[in-house]
Amino acid sequence: MHAATKTRPLRGVAVDRTRSAECPAGNGALSAVFVGLVLLCAPVAAMPPYLTGLVEDAESQVIEMPRLPGLWQRQIAWLAPEGSTVAPGDVVVRLDPGDLIARTEAAHTDLEERRIQTERQRNATLLAILDAETAVIEAESAVRLARIDAEIPAQATRRLDHERDQLDLETAEHALERARATLADKRDQQAKSDPVTRMAVARAESEHDRLQQALAQTEIRAEGTGLFIHGENPFTGAKVFAGETMPPTAKIAEVASRTALRFRFWVHESDIRHVPVDTVLIVTPDALPERSVQARVEWTSKQAATRIEWSPGGYFEVLAIPTEPNPEDLIPGMAVMAARTP
Repeated sequence: MHAATKTRPLRGVAVDRTRSAECPAGNGALSAVFVGLVLLCAPVAAMPPYLTGLVEDAESQVIEMPRLPGLWQRQIAWLAPEGSTVAPGDVVVRLDPGDLIARTEAAHTDLEERRIQTERQRNATLLAILDAETAVIEAESAVRLARIDAEIPAQATRRLDHERDQLDLETAEHALERARATLADKRDQQAKSDPVTRMAVARAESEHDRLQQALAQTEIRAEGTGLFIHGENPFTGAKVFAGETMPPTAKIAEVASRTALRFRFWVHESDIRHVPVDTVLIVTPDALPERSVQARVEWTSKQAATRIEWSPGGYFEVLAIPTEPNPEDLIPGMAVMAARTP
């Protein structure tokens, strides 16, 4: 039985110089181990974090998925080619309208029916009021005639005729009261029904206008001259493409000019402490490796966002402004890399 040997942690490597001449090969192996341990134990020089990002226009027209009636998400039917130059009024995005066309037509039909119904009801009410006014006029005339006969003295006519004239006057006055009450009732009905019918028409007009505006929003136009750049899908990180379905407020694309160029970087959460505000960066475009632009960090996000397509860690957004205004050879959408100045 061999005695059990205890192993202890390695504290260092000692090289016996007296045996180096006898065992040159062993000495070389020990030297390699020694050098390797020295390199592992030596402190590593702190390198500045390298940032990846892109050039963007701070005053660009950002095109987002509008919030439309009906479906929660909408499909992009067509996009202008990425990198194309667009002019004001050019259609750059078309969305699938879905059922908006049918709903707009139905709303238009309902609006026209309500208008016709309201006009018919209004005319009927006005006719009823006119008939009631005519009845009041006739009743007033009958009262005047009956009063003429009733005012004949009893001594000037037979008693039976006098009593009948008094009864006719009383009947005409009652008829006049009823005619006036009917007229007041018709006018009261008109006063109550007019706001209701107007509200119904206004509601139908509002719904029709809302659907018309939503249908118009399925075609998005450029507001100014610029470069058309497709956005990124917030869930996949890939470029947005025609046929894709996106939720409201998601960025579809942007129309960028060169009026206010800046850089947007994504910094890993382990490196964000090395890039505070006012840090000076040296920015190099991927397409122009010999070109360098100095920029100063203007803003950093307060919370990290996940980019699953990159790594499980979080990434902070950083905005930097070039020190030279609007560098001539930089274009919005261009990929760039940056590092801190020494």
